[in-house]
Amino acid sequence: MIRKAQHSDIEAIMHIVGEAQESLCILGIDQWQDGYPSSDVIATDIENGVGYVLLNANNKIIGYVAIVSSGEETYTQLPHEAWHTPEEYVVVHRLCISTSSCRNGAATTLMRHAANLARARDISGFRIDTHRGNVRMLAMLSKLGFDYCGVIYYPSGERLAYDIDLKISKIL
Repeated sequence: MIRKAQHSDIEAIMHIVGEAQESLCILGIDQWQDGYPSSDVIATDIENGVGYVLLNANNKIIGYVAIVSSGEETYTQLPHEAWHTPEEYVVVHRLCISTSSCRNGAATTLMRHAANLARARDISGFRIDTHRGNVRMLAMLSKLGFDYCGVIYYPSGERLAYDIDLKISKIL
């Protein structure tokens, strides 16, 4: 089950964030190694109504994602023609899954939820970015049919940007 995150979920979400940070560190990836995302960031997601949690059969939180439909300023670094999607899009940030639930489709479940939310709002664009060393995320994006659009830069470093048009996607 997926539901909107609540402030009472922050501790469980931060535990999953910590596991994701450790996993990225083991892979030699500097993403999320600077204290991001913090509990304040997660709290802001919740206050803005963009944070979602994935629960297992025992109602334990096993995943978190922020699904934003107000755009991403950093994406304006790429020219319009680099994107394969319309100007209106959803973007997924802070996708993380508990270590015990990795590689069982939990991340794909959250991505499909983002796609369904977009479609419900009549939005066909779906954008995301990730670190070039995040091989798990890159594999999932490939499996789901996302197209590479270019490199963008955050203060924490470069990220590879991808998108998919939900009107033509046969997977999401």
